[in-house]
Amino acid sequence: MTESKYIAGAGGGARKSGGGSSKTPTEADDSLQSKQFANVLDLLSEGEIQGLDDGNKSIFLDDTPVEDSAGNNNFQGFTIATRNGTQTQTYIPGVFANVESETSVGVQVTNSSPVTRQITDTDVDRVRVTIQVPGLQLIEDDGDIVGTSVSISIQVQYNGGGFNTVKTDTISGKSSGAYQRDYLITLSGAFPVDIKVVRNTADSTSSRLANVTNWQSFTSVIDAKLAYPNTALVGLRFDSSEFNSIPRRKYLIRGIKVKIPSNATVDTTTHIGRLTYSGVWNGEFKSGTHFTSDPAWCLWNLLTDDRYGCGIPESSLDRYDFLAISQYCSALVDDGQGGQEPRFSCNILINQRKEVFNVIQEMTSIFRGISYYGAGSLVLMQDKPSDAQYTLGPANVVDGVFSYSGSSIRSRHTCATVAYQNYDEQGEVAFEYVEDADAVAKYGVNNKDIKAVGCYSQGQANRLGKWTLLSEQDLYETCNFAIGIDSGIVVR
Repeated sequence: MTESKYIAGAGGGARKSGGGSSKTPTEADDSLQSKQFANVLDLLSEGEIQGLDDGNKSIFLDDTPVEDSAGNNNFQGFTIATRNGTQTQTYIPGVFANVESETSVGVQVTNSSPVTRQITDTDVDRVRVTIQVPGLQLIEDDGDIVGTSVSISIQVQYNGGGFNTVKTDTISGKSSGAYQRDYLITLSGAFPVDIKVVRNTADSTSSRLANVTNWQSFTSVIDAKLAYPNTALVGLRFDSSEFNSIPRRKYLIRGIKVKIPSNATVDTTTHIGRLTYSGVWNGEFKSGTHFTSDPAWCLWNLLTDDRYGCGIPESSLDRYDFLAISQYCSALVDDGQGGQEPRFSCNILINQRKEVFNVIQEMTSIFRGISYYGAGSLVLMQDKPSDAQYTLGPANVVDGVFSYSGSSIRSRHTCATVAYQNYDEQGEVAFEYVEDADAVAKYGVNNKDIKAVGCYSQGQANRLGKWTLLSEQDLYETCNFAIGIDSGIVVR
């Protein structure tokens, strides 16, 4: 009889000492990305301007203000420098460089062995130091892979005078691959200049801790030192990690400063840029130039400036015509939203080369005006309420004949779509629809598209639409006649 031996029991996997289940190690996501910066220099205006309307709140990157209404930054790692376009303005340092020369270092920096390099070129203004960490991570006892940190300092010595720390930084996070970070150092002492990179963190003695620090290179930067006199500029340097590409930039500015009458005051609080007058004007201008949105004196500046304007002598223009237009433009009217605003304001960007007369006509259209050259000077006329100036009748008309003609029905529009720019949408085009209800009922819908030049106000756009429709509906008849030279001088 054969005996059989049986081993009875339950199968299972390996067990940890003391019981419990096994744990799979985890690896944290990489949290470090190499940083690069973009430099942008934008030309805002030819000629001196007042400047940004409200500091960094007036700079928009991809339609987002750099600073919100509470004063908090919406972006990180940016530098902003502005110049308002004076003759004596200084250049913007640190934004653009004329010459950059990169020198490879490629040396590991240890806690006990800092690395030093010397710069002898006295034309160098700044140095960009590039630090590389091949990997930054820690493998814990349980196998988890997490981030860690390493601290470095950059020291500068001028002409052997001793090292001073100018930058200390801690690189924290996790990176399974190479990570780079650069530091821009402005030089302000005598040459030669020694740059030293110091590792503050103790060196790793374990294969589980990766935090090797390398000084990869340094770049010598020689600034172009171009001041761009009489040109308003904004220089931006921003972190590329904030954007997928170079962002679209917009700026809300108080524009070119112009001459204004000696008895005028610029409103800088309620109706910004509006002029108010006191007393009788003696024909003199205030000393210096001032920001205003008054279209009359903006046109005066365009006509008389000999740098970017027409260069017309002031003596050939009737300044009191401009004063009368300015006073009508500056009068407060209903803005259609329960408040008041100046009747006409000029907020315009001229960035294309055009015929001089066309630009003048565009500017005069802002205040419902026309311009023409007569009697040796530029004459301005404005459509506004006024008293009769001269009476014409059969006695002072050649042959006493008046010939009348009317406009066609199709030329009398009954509604208008006015395109203007909207402050609330950072200057994007908005549309204001205006209609004459009685005319629509009588003649049907006959729309006219209008571009409101230099207009950022919905109320001003609405008034322009109404004026256009009423003019076409009421001023539809033209009278032709011939007069003698004595009457012609008066009614020219």
